Amino acid sequence: MATMKLTDSKIKLWLSRCVGFLLMVTGLNVFAGNLTASVDRDTLGLEETFTLVLRYDEQINASPDYELLQKDFDILNTQSGTQMSIINGSMEASTEWKIALAPKRIGKLLIPSFNIDGAVSDAIEITVEGKSRTPKDSDNNVSVEIETSADAAYVQQQVIVTLRLYTTVGLSGIELQPMQVKDALAVQLDEKQYQTKINNRPGAVVETRYAVFPQQSGELIIPSMLYQVSVNQGGRDIWDRFYGNNRNNVLRLRTDEQRINVLAAPASAAGNSWMPAKKLELSEHWSTDISTLKVGEPVTRTITIKTDGLTAGQITPLDVSNIDGVTFYKDQAQTDDQKSPEGVVGTRTETIAIVPTKEGTFTLPQTEVRWWNTHSQMMETAYLNAVTLKVGSGVASQPATASNAIAGVDENIIEEPENTPVTTGANTNQLQIQQIEKTPVWLYITNLISLLIAAFFAFKFLQQRRVNESNKNAHHHIQQAQQETETHAWGEVKRQLADKSLTGLRKAVIDWGRIYWRAPEINGLKTVAERAGNTELADELRKLDEAIFSNQNAVPDLDKLLQILANLRREKPKNTGEGLTLKSLYPG
Repeated sequence: MATMKLTDSKIKLWLSRCVGFLLMVTGLNVFAGNLTASVDRDTLGLEETFTLVLRYDEQINASPDYELLQKDFDILNTQSGTQMSIINGSMEASTEWKIALAPKRIGKLLIPSFNIDGAVSDAIEITVEGKSRTPKDSDNNVSVEIETSADAAYVQQQVIVTLRLYTTVGLSGIELQPMQVKDALAVQLDEKQYQTKINNRPGAVVETRYAVFPQQSGELIIPSMLYQVSVNQGGRDIWDRFYGNNRNNVLRLRTDEQRINVLAAPASAAGNSWMPAKKLELSEHWSTDISTLKVGEPVTRTITIKTDGLTAGQITPLDVSNIDGVTFYKDQAQTDDQKSPEGVVGTRTETIAIVPTKEGTFTLPQTEVRWWNTHSQMMETAYLNAVTLKVGSGVASQPATASNAIAGVDENIIEEPENTPVTTGANTNQLQIQQIEKTPVWLYITNLISLLIAAFFAFKFLQQRRVNESNKNAHHHIQQAQQETETHAWGEVKRQLADKSLTGLRKAVIDWGRIYWRAPEINGLKTVAERAGNTELADELRKLDEAIFSNQNAVPDLDKLLQILANLRREKPKNTGEGLTLKSLYPG
């Protein structure tokens, strides 16, 4: 047996060493940082340049391997640096590499994946066209132009407006007036610079993009935009002097005015929310498992609408249907706009607190969002499936009360090892039979039966005595336990009031009400108010629920609430009686 134990311990030791070795070998991959790759342009001319940015979210001394990258691209310049930031008291560092690139050929080129310390970036496809973009007025050293993504669009549809400044001379400053369009919303997306060739001369392009959203049908006019640039005198190296402070001349250049035909929403969209976008996504998240809901216990449903081609302010709010037995509290929606060279991605997040007011099964209807697909030119529907809520009584989650204490006392009294004397007596007589062979068997049987009878009556006598003593003290202990439990629950109410924790106060009042009235079925502030039969208390509890679950400005008077509950506590608890029905907050 000792050998077997030694063998088992050796096996465990060997397995633990193997696991440790595997963790050591794969540790770098397990704990590797995140590596991302991005470019400022993915479509360009053969003679133009662009910038690749690699970002590793930790500080590291390693460098990327550019061997595969040089197959299709010339590396013009590389820069690297480490950024430090403090977030929530902890310091975070990241390492970044910026690589200026020029394509070697026309076509679809692939920036390969990079591997740094076990982290791998995604590959990026680049489209290289035959000719580089050149200004219409290529005879001037500095020129400007404007371009729109469409000549016609629907009302509120996103239109990308691109402004470009071309130069073959050194500039020491560039100023562009803000874009303001009548009857439209204009949002600046980005500004970038890259090299190109203009009439076989090295040049530079400064490109600024806007997203414009027409607000009414008709003709939309994109006004002429004014550039004010400072040109270096005699400057030939545009990269060394691009932002220098040399002596300069000032030029004022204007783009052409652009006109866009804005169409009204089509007839097929009549009666629906009008949201023209390239893409729309609908998603939801629940704060807890909806299969285990209880009456009076809130659950939060978060619905997110994400659109490509609309701002968050253009997304239509969701409607909430009323359902008997379920109360809804909508919070203020959260909005966010993400900008990129391709346009705006708007996100609207709606949070709804759901409080079941009675037991049963309830079905939330399918959530639908109608939107206009600007690619297919058709109305489409994004939806979330209907949701079924199964709501229990909530009794299982109640705190220990006096009734629980009574059940506990009874169980302790009933549990008693009845067979102990019998087992001992049987074993003793068996040993005696083996030692005294001449004693008659019937005598042992008679003695055993007598012993069992005596033990049985002795046990019943002791048991009855213990029951009588326990019952004598049980009532006193239960009353004392009930008093201590109610005192503790009342202390929790006062503590939550002092802390001004509305959520904690709501739970404390419900727990105290269950104990005070000995009513495990109490599951919300509504039933507390019904038990109390006090109009002032009902009004303050309604304000408390509104302050927690809705965005209304109702705030309960905490001092008044404490005084009402204290006066109620001095009265004799009521186990029955008609209550008040709170209106507006507790429909149905």
